[in-house]
Amino acid sequence: MPKPYLLARPSGLYVRFRVPRDLVPRLGFGSIVRSLHGLRGDAARLSAALQGVALSEAFARLRKGAGMADVDVKKLLESAQRAAEDGSLREWTATGVRVGGVDFGTVTTTGRRDTLDFIETMKAAAEMAREGLPMVFPSAALAAPVAMPALSALQGEPAPLLSVEIANHVADLEQRELSPDTITESKHSLRLLLGIVGDLPVDQIKAKHLRAFWEGVRWWPALATVKPKYRRLSVAETIAKGKEENVPVPSRHTRNKHRQRLSVFFNALVNMDVIPRSPLKGMGSEIDTGTELETGRPFTPEELKQIFAPEHFVPWAKHLPHRWWGPILGLYTGARVNEVAQLYIDDVRQVDGVWGLFVWKKDRNQKVKTKSSIRFIPLAQPVLDAGFLEFVEDMRKTGHPRLFPHLPAGTRKDGKPNGLGYGRQLSRQFSVYLRQFGIEKGTAFHAFRHTLATALAEALVPTSTIALITGHASKVSVSVLETHYIHIADVKTLPERSVALAKFRPEITIQSYGCCQFEKSMMEPSSLHL
Repeated sequence: MPKPYLLARPSGLYVRFRVPRDLVPRLGFGSIVRSLHGLRGDAARLSAALQGVALSEAFARLRKGAGMADVDVKKLLESAQRAAEDGSLREWTATGVRVGGVDFGTVTTTGRRDTLDFIETMKAAAEMAREGLPMVFPSAALAAPVAMPALSALQGEPAPLLSVEIANHVADLEQRELSPDTITESKHSLRLLLGIVGDLPVDQIKAKHLRAFWEGVRWWPALATVKPKYRRLSVAETIAKGKEENVPVPSRHTRNKHRQRLSVFFNALVNMDVIPRSPLKGMGSEIDTGTELETGRPFTPEELKQIFAPEHFVPWAKHLPHRWWGPILGLYTGARVNEVAQLYIDDVRQVDGVWGLFVWKKDRNQKVKTKSSIRFIPLAQPVLDAGFLEFVEDMRKTGHPRLFPHLPAGTRKDGKPNGLGYGRQLSRQFSVYLRQFGIEKGTAFHAFRHTLATALAEALVPTSTIALITGHASKVSVSVLETHYIHIADVKTLPERSVALAKFRPEITIQSYGCCQFEKSMMEPSSLHL
C-alpha cells in the first residue's frame, strides 16, 4: 500500500502518496496530493489510510492493463451518482478529473440535475477515450450549468495546483539529495507563497501574485517558524501579527534568498513544460548587496582578555576538548564554527613543512558554505605552542576519526541529518559563556572571524590573502570533491599566508594543553558521534 504523508497547509491537512516508479511514465506524475477536508488527528489518519488502500487497488488494476478511464472515472461516477441519488449534497465537487490523456481539473456541480448532466458527459468522454475517438461532447451536456474549464483547456492538460507542484518540487529536491538546509529553506519560501497567493493552478500565478508575496515577506517576523507565539498561526495570521508588531524589514540577503528559491521552483516548471514562462521573468534582478558590510563585529581587545583569562576559560573549558580548542582555533584561523566543529583528525596535516587545517567536504556530514570555503589554513605559532598537535595525537590514539567526537551533527526525527551541522552545540555553549562578560546577544563565535580579518586588514595584509585564510569569495574555484591536497593547500601562497597570520598578535595568553588534562571519559571512543 502506498504510504500516506500528511501535509499541513494554511487551508488544512492534505495527504500525499508517491506513485510507484513503474507507473510514473504511464500516469505522467510522480505523486498524488489530496485534501483531507478539514479532518484532524485520528480521523485524518484513518481517511489517509483508506485512500492508500484505494490507491493500492487502483495501481494493481493499472498493472493488469486497466486504463485511467476504467480506474479514475468509475470511482468518480460512483461518487457523483451517490450524491445525486441520496440528495444529501446540493453541491458536489471533484478535483483531478481525468479521462484518457485529458485532465478536466476541478469540477463543481450544483443540484441534482447538474450532477446527472455531468455524469452523462463523463460517460460519453470515457467511452470515447476507450475507443480512441476524439473528444466530442453532447450539446445538451455542454449546455448544463456545470462549472468546468473552457473548451480550449480541453485541448491539453490544465496546469496542476500550486500545492501539488510544491509537493513534487520538494520530492525532487530530496531525490537529488540536496543539503537539508537547501530543502528546508525551499519549503519555507514555497509555504509562504502558497499561504499568501492561495492554491491556484500554477499557470495562473502572475506578477500581481508575486507582488502580494513580497508584501507578505515584508511583514514576516524573523524566526517566526521557531518562536512559540507564532507556532499555531497560519501564514496569513503570522503576517497580520507582523504588521501589528511593526516588525523590521527583512534584510536584502533574506529577500534575495526567497527570490532564488522561487526562481528555482518556477524555472523547473518551465523546463518540465508545466508553465510557458516564469512569472518572475520581467520583475527585475536580485537586490544588489555588493556594497553591504558583512553583519557582526570583532571582539574588542578587552573582551578577548576576558574570554581567555585563565580564571574564566579554564573552569569552563577543561572538561570538554571542543570548548578548549574551538575558541582558540576560531580566533587564530578565522574559521566558521561549523568548520572547526566538523574537523577530522586527518584534516590536520603538514604541507610543505607547514602544519594546518584542511576545510572541505570529504567525510560524512561535513559541509562547506561555498566553493571558496574550501581551503588550507596554516596554524599560527601560538596554537602550536599551546600543544594542539599533542592533542591531535592523543585523539588519534582513541581510534575515533573526528577531532571533537562529542559534538553531534544533529538529526531529525527520522534519524537523518537535520542540516545544522556539528557546530550548533559549540556555538550555543560559547554564546552562553559570553553572556557573563556582558557581551550583547548576537555577538558570538563568528566574531572571531571578524576579529582576525579586521586585525590583518589593519596590518596592511592584502585583501586577497585574507580571503585565502578566511575562505571569503575569491576568483579561485575548487571542486567540492577535490582530493589533491597540494592543490587545495595552494603551496605558492603558503608563505604569504603564514607571514600574514604571524602579524596577528592579540594581547592574550593561551593556556597550554599540558595544564589541562581532560577527563578520561572525554577521550574514550565509547558513546562518541560520527
